[in-house]
Amino acid sequence: MLRYRGKKIALNIVKELDSFPKVQEEIYEPSTYSNIILTVLISIFGLWLLISEIQYFLQEHYIYRFVPDTDYESKLPINIDITVASNCDSIGADIVDTTGQNMMLFGELKTDDTWWEMTKEQQQHFDKMREFNAYLREEYHSMKDILWMSDDYNTLKNKISVRTEKPNTLPDACRIHGSLILNKVIGNFHITPGKSLIVPGGHVHLTGPFFGSEATNFSHRINQFSFGIPTKGIIYPLEGELHETNENAVSYKYFIDVVATDVKSHSNEIKTYQYSAKDIQRVIDHNIGSHGMPGIYFQYDINALKFVITENKITIFHLIIAITSTVGGLFLLFNFMKILLDKFTKKIYSYFHN
Repeated sequence: MLRYRGKKIALNIVKELDSFPKVQEEIYEPSTYSNIILTVLISIFGLWLLISEIQYFLQEHYIYRFVPDTDYESKLPINIDITVASNCDSIGADIVDTTGQNMMLFGELKTDDTWWEMTKEQQQHFDKMREFNAYLREEYHSMKDILWMSDDYNTLKNKISVRTEKPNTLPDACRIHGSLILNKVIGNFHITPGKSLIVPGGHVHLTGPFFGSEATNFSHRINQFSFGIPTKGIIYPLEGELHETNENAVSYKYFIDVVATDVKSHSNEIKTYQYSAKDIQRVIDHNIGSHGMPGIYFQYDINALKFVITENKITIFHLIIAITSTVGGLFLLFNFMKILLDKFTKKIYSYFHN
């Protein structure tokens, strides 16, 4: 029988053999709630970002730019509805521009005898329109907020309701309303005492006992004053304007800058006009050197630039890219915050256990 003559393997070596290494005690860290809190915060922040991206996708977006207006030959409609606190027999409305065109070629406005004092329903409607337009003019707004208003504003722009009950007194006011077709040049639409008479090279205003008196009250309210085709959502700053006076010879002048506006969306294209306005008024008194003719004057000028508004629709492809980028950024933020938090926690742990 043969015996093994080599060296015997020490039994203690086998006993010390460990194929499953253990975690060293010096790198062991107790579990904390910090990672849980971080995960919850990042999740809430990520959910808010995703909701914001979806809301931004659902909103309408427009690009605004100015370009030269080269459409010189086109005509410009003007829509008017003004009530003046004088009889229709004593005032007249006409228009003149730099082309010297016969004023009859612009069109004709209608005049209706009415009452200066409105009914309760009419007064409420006009006051709301006036208050809303005053707010838009005086407060700060971004372009996208004032250019396209909601349907609540458009209901205010509807025509004032027809008077159902007529007063027992004779009419003391005149409603001038309708549309005229203008040339795209500097012009002046005005309401003055008396009637207009066409003469070679222009027209003259006839006043006197048979044509009206200079002592005419030109208190007025503007129900409608717009250029181009009336468009839903466009703000016309003079609508809702009210001026009242006890003087018989007052001149009201409005200086209007008209800007052609093209709105291009994916479904249609709208050509309209916007304008800005400022006004002055003064009492006509020849004794103190304040000369002129009382009346209401709208001096307008067509801007050489055109305002182009283009709808910028965000596609579903861009939305997917935005969401993917957001999710990737959240993972990077989470890992970065976790590294910082782990280092901070480790220092705190080692400080209290040393």
